[in-house]
Amino acid sequence: MQSSGTNSSGGSSKKVIIAIAVVIVLIVAGIGTYFIITNHPTTTSKKVTITVAGPVYSSSSTIWENFVNNETAVWQKAHPNVEIKFVGPFDASSEAQYYDKLDLMTSKASTAPDVMLEDMFYTATYAHEKVIAPLNNYMNSTEKNSFFPSALGQMEINGTIYGMPTQVTDTLIYYNMSLFHEAGIKTPWQPTSWADILHTSMELKANLSSIKGFIPMNIYTDTRGGEASSFTGFEGLLYGTGWGLYNFSSSQWYGNNPGLNATLHFYKTAFVTDNLASVDLSTTPYITTGQYLQEGKLGIAVDGSWMYGYQWASGSHEIHNFTKYIGLAYIPTEFGQAPYYNSMVGGWGWAMYNGVSNKSLVYSFMQALDNTTNQIKINLPGQALAGGLPATTSASSNPMFKDLMPNAPQLDTFYAKALKYGSYRPPVSTYPTVSTALQAAMSDVVVGKMSVSSALSAYDSALVTDFGSSKVQIVKGPKIGPSASSSIATQYAQLQSKDVQSPSLQFYNNLYLVSKIKA
Repeated sequence: MQSSGTNSSGGSSKKVIIAIAVVIVLIVAGIGTYFIITNHPTTTSKKVTITVAGPVYSSSSTIWENFVNNETAVWQKAHPNVEIKFVGPFDASSEAQYYDKLDLMTSKASTAPDVMLEDMFYTATYAHEKVIAPLNNYMNSTEKNSFFPSALGQMEINGTIYGMPTQVTDTLIYYNMSLFHEAGIKTPWQPTSWADILHTSMELKANLSSIKGFIPMNIYTDTRGGEASSFTGFEGLLYGTGWGLYNFSSSQWYGNNPGLNATLHFYKTAFVTDNLASVDLSTTPYITTGQYLQEGKLGIAVDGSWMYGYQWASGSHEIHNFTKYIGLAYIPTEFGQAPYYNSMVGGWGWAMYNGVSNKSLVYSFMQALDNTTNQIKINLPGQALAGGLPATTSASSNPMFKDLMPNAPQLDTFYAKALKYGSYRPPVSTYPTVSTALQAAMSDVVVGKMSVSSALSAYDSALVTDFGSSKVQIVKGPKIGPSASSSIATQYAQLQSKDVQSPSLQFYNNLYLVSKIKA
C-alpha cells in the first residue's frame, strides 16, 4: 500500500464508531457486506492509495477500473483519505502472461499491488513465497462460513487463510442435442460411467460420418492446453477414480497409481485407439471448442461452467433458447461408483500483498470489494469474470442472481448443483510443477509417442527429479475391491450389450477380470 505517512486512526472509541457507521451506511445502501472487524483500525487520517491488480486479458481495463471504483464507491465515501487505483498489469493477453507480469510487480514492494486477484490454485505458491498475507486475524467465523467450502479450501493452507474467494466455477459435460437426435441418441443424456461417454462418442462417430470434419468428443490435453488440460480435462476424470494427485497424510505426490493409469488409458482410447477426439482442437481451450459445439462440428465437450460467459452469453456466438440446443450432464465417476459424479471446482479470489502497512484498512476495502452483490456483478455477462458463480452460499437469494445467465437461467441451478460433487486441486505450492509433468504425460500418450506405462514412468521420473524420491509415492496395482466390483461387472455387461463395439472394450475387459480376481 502506498502511503504518504504513518497510519493513524485516532482514539479507540473513534475507531469503533466509524466502523459501525460504515456498516450502517452499507446496509442502508442495500449493498450487503461482511462484518467489519472492530478490533483492528480500518480508517486512516493520512492520505493513502490502495492499488488493485486484476487480469486485464479477460476484459478491458475500463471494465476493471469501473468495477473496482464504482462498486466500492460507498466504502470510498466513508474513507475520503483513501484513493483506489487499478494498476493492471496491462498488456497481458493470457493468464500465463498475467502471472508473469504479476510476479514481476510483486518482486518489489514499490511496485507490488496491495490487493490482487488470483486464480485460486496459485494461492499455495504465493503463500509459500510469502507474497500474500495471512488473513486469519481479520476474517471472522461468520465470514468464513459464508463461502462454499470447495472455494475457501483452495485459499486455506494448513489452516491459514490467504484470500477471499469471489468466483467459483466447475466442470461438466456439454453436448449438442441436435446432433444427438440426428444420431438417434435420446436426450436428456447423462452418462453413468467413462465407458458410457466412449460408447456414445462411438455412436456419434458411426452415425454422423457424413458431417465433414465432425469430432465426436473433446477433452483438453497436451502441454499446449496448459492448465485446461490438467484441471478441466484430466483431473475431472482422475478424481472420479477415488484417487487424486497428492497424499496429504504422507505429504507426498502420487506417482504411478491406478487412478492415473486409468485416466491415461481413457485418453489413449479417446485419441488413439478409437480416434474420437482431435489433438488439435483439444489444445485450444474454451473458445474454439465452444464454437465447434455450437456450429454442429462437435458432439460432446468436457468443459467448464465459464463457457457460458466466455462464449455463449453475448456477442456473435450468443445462443438463444440455449437448452434447446445445448445439453448438460455431470461427469460420471469411472464406473458409476459413489458419489457417482465429479466436478473440478476452480475460480478466483482476492489476496492481499504481504508487505501492506495497514492490513486492517486494506482488508476492510477487500470486504467491500468482495461483498455478495459484487461477487454477482463481477460474474455477469460482459464483466471481468463472466460465466462464473458467486463464492458465497447465500448468493442465490440475491435478486441479481437471475441476471448471471439471462438467456438460460436454469444453468445457474445446474452449475450450483455440480458443486456438491466438487473436488479441487491440492493447495500445495509445487502443484504447478506437477501439472506441467501431467500435461507432458498426456501429450506423450495422445500423440502416440509413448504407451501409458512408459508415459507414467516418465511422469514418475519427472516428479522424483523435481522433488526427490521421498516426496513421491508410487502405488502398484489397481485400487479395486468387492464394493467396486459390482459396478465394474455391471459396466462390463452394459458394454457387451452395446451394438457399437470398439477396441476400448479390451481395456474394460481387463479391468473386469482384475476386479474378479481382487474380489
